[in-house]
Amino acid sequence: MTDKKITLSRRAFLGASSALAALPLINTPAARALGRKDPVDIRQHNPGNDWIRAFNDAFKDADVVEVPSGVVCENINTGIIIPPGKTLQIAGALKGNGRGRFALQDGCKIIGKNGSLNNICLDVRGSDCVIQGVTLSGYGPVAQIYIGGKNKRNMRNLLIDNITVTRANYGILRQGFHNQFDGVKITHSRFTHLQGDAIEWNVAINDKNILISDHVIDNINCTNGKINWGIGIGLAGSTYDNGYPEEQAVKNFVVANITGSNCRQLVHVENGKHFIIRNINARNITPEFSKKAGIDNATVAIYGCDNFIIDNVDMVNSAGMLIGYGVIKGKYLSIPQNFRLNDVTMDNTTLPYKLRGIQISSGNAQSFVAITNLNLKRASLEMHNKPQHLFMRNISVMQDADRGPALSMNFDLRKDVRGKFMAKEDTLLSLANIRAVNEKGVRSVDIDRVDQQVVNASGLNFRLPGK
Repeated sequence: MTDKKITLSRRAFLGASSALAALPLINTPAARALGRKDPVDIRQHNPGNDWIRAFNDAFKDADVVEVPSGVVCENINTGIIIPPGKTLQIAGALKGNGRGRFALQDGCKIIGKNGSLNNICLDVRGSDCVIQGVTLSGYGPVAQIYIGGKNKRNMRNLLIDNITVTRANYGILRQGFHNQFDGVKITHSRFTHLQGDAIEWNVAINDKNILISDHVIDNINCTNGKINWGIGIGLAGSTYDNGYPEEQAVKNFVVANITGSNCRQLVHVENGKHFIIRNINARNITPEFSKKAGIDNATVAIYGCDNFIIDNVDMVNSAGMLIGYGVIKGKYLSIPQNFRLNDVTMDNTTLPYKLRGIQISSGNAQSFVAITNLNLKRASLEMHNKPQHLFMRNISVMQDADRGPALSMNFDLRKDVRGKFMAKEDTLLSLANIRAVNEKGVRSVDIDRVDQQVVNASGLNFRLPGK
């Protein structure tokens, strides 16, 4: 997601989305046309087999326009603006060539009754919109649902629920630099066989109160050569800054109850604050997918974030977690701080090759990290750098001896460029009930030098050596 005005680390703006922002919309309450309250069959407005004209006429006539079961509306190849407050009910099918779209203004609803859209984009431009119950597909549009626009306005209350997106590029794409959304719920949906991300919430520095929950994500595999495509759920702020200013971060969101499989990366956040990721169930998150997309292989990837919680993540035969620096063109710009990682299980005992376990970089004075209740099998836990306070409790890690240590703690980075983020004095390292062993049950720990630090770790019984 890279706009010429904004520099990001790993994602790039999708140039094709700019065309979606070009069409001006009328969305003032005075512009709302009054129509019949009972549903109108779209066929009543289509004597000449011109479906685009039929929709425009039908929306002028009625508040609810219906595409009945068995009806196929073809050649939807241009933009159709749905007037404010109108509803489109789809029990049949709508088809286009990728250039068609329905633009939703204030109060618009698209309600599916086993209906489908193919190669048509739904373009959200207003408050109080609903998209529910439809199946969307087609590689024509960049995204099946686009949420953006260049109008500087505040919008609220978007509901996207119970949709299916399959055999397409992006599922839902938000470009949020120019405007604000307050109160978004994306729930109970299924995303399968996509080239791009299932849900991409990009440069959303003005948005708040975002809930993304209860989704099944399967087979996200970028094979078309696009860089940075192929993530399950991705959220990004603007430019990295180790001060973590609110106005540059994506913030105030929850990602919860996600079942993901067969992709390279499942959940991705960069430059985020005040968020929760919880109840993630992952299977087969491996480098076999999106091989040329240039993204890390991880079930959860966090870059340059502050003040967050990751809770209840279960991974089987999958890459684990990467919690690391914000990096732009090789420069380390910020480091994760003030977070908790809790209740994580990882079982790669039947995986034939080595994948990332859990790798954490954290630092800065006046920061804390709490890592509790981890159970990793045939995986490693790596800690890098040093926050002001580090708490580790109830950690069990088993890694095969030929794959390296089960637990690595690399605190002494003073001569490393990344060391500028580490807390250097008065740090508290508190470890208890830590078990890190190889497949034979032999202790498997690698710890570098740390100044004047003593750690009591039951099950390890080691002292960190002084300088």
